Amino acid sequence: FHLGGHHSRTPHTARMRRIIPRLLGASRSLGLPRALPSALTRGVPFSAPRRLISIRDPSMLDPNYEYERLRTNVTTPEDAVNNILYNTPAVSRGPVQRRTISALVNNHPGVLVQVTGVLAARGFNINSLVVATTEVPDLSRMTITLNVKKGSNVSQAIKQLEGLVEVWAVLDYSETAVVERELLLVKMAHHPPGDNGLDQGGDSKMKRHAHRAAIKSLAEVFKAEVVDVGSQDLTIQLCGKSSRIDNFIKLMKPFGIIESSRSGAMAVPRSRISFEGDDEEQLLEDEGVDVTMLPPG
Repeated sequence: FHLGGHHSRTPHTARMRRIIPRLLGASRSLGLPRALPSALTRGVPFSAPRRLISIRDPSMLDPNYEYERLRTNVTTPEDAVNNILYNTPAVSRGPVQRRTISALVNNHPGVLVQVTGVLAARGFNINSLVVATTEVPDLSRMTITLNVKKGSNVSQAIKQLEGLVEVWAVLDYSETAVVERELLLVKMAHHPPGDNGLDQGGDSKMKRHAHRAAIKSLAEVFKAEVVDVGSQDLTIQLCGKSSRIDNFIKLMKPFGIIESSRSGAMAVPRSRISFEGDDEEQLLEDEGVDVTMLPPG
């Protein structure tokens, strides 16, 4: 359509001036090229892309995709790609980053207060803290997990902790391959939410039985164990990574959690795999060992 010249006096001119701004907004919302309005105004034929695929919001492509994605008998590559893109989790770009720090300290009174005081002075919030003695009676190990903002200077806090008299060494496991475990004890109700557990009718008993079976079935998926059973509740034990325990609690919450207790994360570095004939200097060079992270001396 031409908006200038002798066509500017046609009856459709005013109508086109109202339509084109709407096309502008629609093109931006659908992610179409910005050249769409100019192509229309200059009379250049515009060919829209056959299919737009967005990994962030596949529902923009097809309003019925929310229902189609539940189908498992897809036959076209287009539907298969859409299913993969829809179920691919987005990259976490949140402002909070999880850091794991291990400190070897003397087993003396007041050491815990000194360590937490240094972290509190720098404004770091402790997510979990586990302290226990090691195989040496006079040596204790602290495993601290922090939720810090990206860009926070954690290395300065580590250097300040190493300067304490009671601290032998501080290791940052945030970028290290570690074996991490945490223990969870969660108490679940026998009866579903909204049921007081006092009704002894047949329907109520069947609902409670189905409720307990669903809890046990979900616990088996996570390889959790039922360690205690009472008349109104049961206690489940789960040992795993912190992220796995977080997911377990989220899935168990609709079933009615009475109370829960977590031990906090514990971590040790993964063992190195080496064979006879391997050059140890080459291994250290490949792994990029940071000498500043080694204990003093």
